[in-house]
Amino acid sequence: MQNNPAILFAMNFFHLSPDSLPSTVDDLIDDMDEAGVEKAVILGQDMSSVQKKEFRNYTIPNKFLKQLVDSYPNRFIAFGSVDPFRREDALRELNFMHKELGFKGLKLHCDALGIYPNDEKLLYPIYKRCAELGFVVLHHTGTTGLGYCKIKYGRPLDLDDVAQDFPDLKIICAHFGWPWMEECFAVATRNSNVYVDISGWLARYFPPLLITYMNGLLKDKMLFGTDYPMIRTPLWMKEFDEFCRPKLKPGIAEKVLETNAMRLLAI
Repeated sequence: MQNNPAILFAMNFFHLSPDSLPSTVDDLIDDMDEAGVEKAVILGQDMSSVQKKEFRNYTIPNKFLKQLVDSYPNRFIAFGSVDPFRREDALRELNFMHKELGFKGLKLHCDALGIYPNDEKLLYPIYKRCAELGFVVLHHTGTTGLGYCKIKYGRPLDLDDVAQDFPDLKIICAHFGWPWMEECFAVATRNSNVYVDISGWLARYFPPLLITYMNGLLKDKMLFGTDYPMIRTPLWMKEFDEFCRPKLKPGIAEKVLETNAMRLLAI
């Protein structure tokens, strides 16, 4: 943790102390068990070409994710990552992730990478391959607690281009794109292949508009998420049960927490 300035910046942003974070994968499993979570999506991050020294230790290798999946059968679903700047190597890594590692999707953090999500030269070949492989692509959208990067690369509106140009590609907008929340909901409403996750927020702070769309137009496209370890699973679930569940129509909580993701991930 001390060697990761971007994460340290995020911890300060969220007013977290090192003692509040889990120290082992077993802690994650314990948190999942306490919160009643059977499966979790774990995310990779390839920052190998990013020149900023603050991101030198931010990469989470795909082979490490595979080790976690193999160590805890039936508990994890892996979304790996590739370095878009490596072009052909990135496409080969996608094939490896699919055929050899058995991953379900790809994670991209364009804010940290410093590229727009509708970059046709760097990302469109990746999207094309992901669509061919049946990978779900999860994009960070909106603001971020990470420092040393610009949030202009996280606007959900740019993903409308991607959704329109790759209608067979399933896309998730993480963190519902705040402060461009209305953009995010508009993109997800008009594109059948775009989904929204509600990670990164405690339920007591959920905007009223989020609840409206959760109950209405996006009831089949909203996905549970925590942004672990910044928000640990038992706390997220406790907040959801107290501050969000009472505002939801019958059956909506089950969609958000389970059935929407099962349908999207074909599990």
